[in-house]
Amino acid sequence: MDDKQIKKMMKPEFAKNYEKYYPVKTLTSLGYSRHVCKHCGRGFWSQDERDFCEEAECSGGYRFIGEQLTKKPFGYKEAWDVYVKTFEEWGYVPLERYPTVCRWYEDLYFVAAGINDFQPYVVSGEIEPPARAVLEPQFCLRFNDIDNVGITGRHYTGFIMVGQHVFNSPEHFVYFKEEGIAQIHHFLTQGLGIPAHEIVFHEDVWAGGGNFGPSIEYFSRGLELGNQVYMQFEQLPDGSFRELRTKVIDMGAGLERWAWFSQGKPMSYDATFPRTMEFIYEKTGYRPDQEFLAKFARYAGILNVDDIEDMGSVWNDVARQMGMDINELKNIVYKNRALYAIADHTRSLLVAIHDGALPSNVGGGYNLRNLLRRCWTLIDQYGFDLDLNDVFRSHIDEFGSWYTELRDYGSLFDILEVERKRYEESKRKSRDIIKRMVKSKEEFTPEKLVELYDSQGISPELIKEAKPDVHIPEDFYVKVQARHESKQARKIEANEAQGLPKTRALYYERPQEFEFDAEVVKMLSPVKVVLDQTLFYPLGGGQASDTGLINGIPVKDVYKQDGVIVHVLESALPEGTKTVRCLVDKARRRILAAHHSATHIVNYAARKVLGDHVWQAGAEKTPDKARLDITHYESLTFEQLQEIERVANDIVMQHIPITVREMSRSEAEREYSMRIYQGGAVPGKVLRIVNVHGFDVEACGGIHVDNTSKVGFIKMMSSERIQDGVVRLEFKALENSLKEIQHQESILKEVSDLWGVGYDDIPKTASRFFNEWKELSKKNKELETEFAKRLVETSIKCGDTVIELDLPVSDFGTLMKAVGSMKKEFKGKTVILKGDNFAYGYSDNIDVKEKLGESFMNVDGSEHEARAFKAKAKA
Repeated sequence: MDDKQIKKMMKPEFAKNYEKYYPVKTLTSLGYSRHVCKHCGRGFWSQDERDFCEEAECSGGYRFIGEQLTKKPFGYKEAWDVYVKTFEEWGYVPLERYPTVCRWYEDLYFVAAGINDFQPYVVSGEIEPPARAVLEPQFCLRFNDIDNVGITGRHYTGFIMVGQHVFNSPEHFVYFKEEGIAQIHHFLTQGLGIPAHEIVFHEDVWAGGGNFGPSIEYFSRGLELGNQVYMQFEQLPDGSFRELRTKVIDMGAGLERWAWFSQGKPMSYDATFPRTMEFIYEKTGYRPDQEFLAKFARYAGILNVDDIEDMGSVWNDVARQMGMDINELKNIVYKNRALYAIADHTRSLLVAIHDGALPSNVGGGYNLRNLLRRCWTLIDQYGFDLDLNDVFRSHIDEFGSWYTELRDYGSLFDILEVERKRYEESKRKSRDIIKRMVKSKEEFTPEKLVELYDSQGISPELIKEAKPDVHIPEDFYVKVQARHESKQARKIEANEAQGLPKTRALYYERPQEFEFDAEVVKMLSPVKVVLDQTLFYPLGGGQASDTGLINGIPVKDVYKQDGVIVHVLESALPEGTKTVRCLVDKARRRILAAHHSATHIVNYAARKVLGDHVWQAGAEKTPDKARLDITHYESLTFEQLQEIERVANDIVMQHIPITVREMSRSEAEREYSMRIYQGGAVPGKVLRIVNVHGFDVEACGGIHVDNTSKVGFIKMMSSERIQDGVVRLEFKALENSLKEIQHQESILKEVSDLWGVGYDDIPKTASRFFNEWKELSKKNKELETEFAKRLVETSIKCGDTVIELDLPVSDFGTLMKAVGSMKKEFKGKTVILKGDNFAYGYSDNIDVKEKLGESFMNVDGSEHEARAFKAKAKA
């Protein structure tokens, strides 16, 4: 079952046996009793008698606006500080936030919850946690709430999830349900000062990644303040369940809500980033009416597009309650939303870009581009006099006072400038497309709007400009997200070596040796052999495999499956072979090791030249050359490529030692940060850390040289933007780089001799030749055009209607230029022009034009020319 099915199945089980699954003992001792909501049917705990739980939809909306329900109003970071002070009494250890780009966990692109920091290895019990009980202020990104941001007051695309995590093993049991809920209650009542009778606890079920357990949500006055999950069970492959060995408390709470609740403001954004909101109000000259907001805020919580199927009726109900026309209400709310959304989206972008993500049209970058373009769209839609760069600067100043690393914003504004130009170009193209669609009376259904946005970046607001009656769905961005995120099943390859013992990897133990003896463990096929140990490096980490000889038979491929290394031979070993003598190709290994170490060096050099936003996005090392794909927002200039080459070779010439050592995952992360995951997530409790001392440190399973000088000269060959946000660098090392330099010089020598000029004069001579060629081509076209015109004129005067053009004309451009100047001659006639590779029909009768288009679709058998002919004929 998937997570939704597990949750659906376990809800009634947990509700029926609530005493078994929920911390009943503690809740009862704190004066709470159980009730069942008459609206939604969930079980909940309160200190007073009531019929409804505290969900906004059940309790009548937010009822804390304008109220003082805590002992004092708490600032954003101040709420965190009180939380830490409270929980440190029980031995909890506060941690720094993890990056939002989730490079250590292959199932996610962005961190969406605090528990992601500890997945998969800490949660599974494979590695030790930083401490048994931890707290963290984790900045998370979620893009399924874009439509709600600025309306409900509680939704964000980027927010701080306050974490309370306890990792209990049989050997180290710390706190679980009873203690966990008691601690939260103490914080809420003593730390924040919320009266106990104002707190309501809801029963729920959480499921994720095959794990599940009961959870307790805590509410006050219609607002959820947090959710404490008790990860207790796991689903087995046969569908049955068992208790987890490591039982985890996973409490997550939006810090924004704590500050908002304590201040009682109509919208949380004014509590989360007050200085930035004030800046936006002043710059735009628009400030939401506080009297309207105070009245609307009560109902804001029920306008959640995720929970309501018929949003129209809910909007009607809210308008009726407020005594307003629904269109007037929406106009005000949507304009207010624009300000809040701009503030939210820019903060999310600031953190994500700082942490190494880039706006693009693929992967997680797609979501970032959505946010950025939505900001500009809202500014355009409402005519706000607002420079988005200034909003980012405000966040850097305000949010950066807590997350101080954000003040080192690197290439942020260069990235924004590139994206702005792309947005303007996209908008120009979009308007042309929309104009054609409106003219052709194409229907703009909600599905069509989503398709246009996802595939071509055409915003619904632009469409509404041209066609005001277009209806934009309330959950538009939810639909976009659902369309874009097509789930792909993981490809699981058959494991030929299942059940075999893992092969001893001698290439790590004795990297300088190339000859060895081994025992045959199993012949998987006549040409596939598994040995007990090997010096042959298998394909992995982008590095090509070693080749060589096994008992004199060439080895053409080596690969690994679950620790078992398979050698593929060119011909079969004699049947019954028990032991073998092996020889690794030393020259091939030498260049592969040099190319792998060069890749680490070039990665550092690219980061040094282009900025800290550069991360590895892929790599390949072959005996011929190496390539490195890096994250970067635009194509490289030749000067940038040369500078990367210069920085890389400066490291080579410094004779820097390159060391390899194994470290526990947690130790490596603490010492070197998440930068070690340049190649993405690396499995296992122990990481192999490759350190180019003082420059680059990565978790890497490849073979390396032991000193940068052994890489030889690094020759950068090319750079290419292979997709949005990714640039491919190709380079060579050792003797390959020398051969490349000599090859390029031989080309220069050949050109120099051919033209009879020195090397320095080649560029200006080439420029002169090119200009002369352009001038001759222009004159040739003019002569062709004039010749075609004369021939057509003569033929028409002779009464011909089919004119054979014996011309070296290869494109319609020349012909159309001639025809375009002959409108008078063609008047009232239908003429067919035919050449070797084209046919063109001209008539000023529209019906004849259509017939010409049909009848000449297959003239000459040229599909390309036929399409062009038909298009011209119809035009």
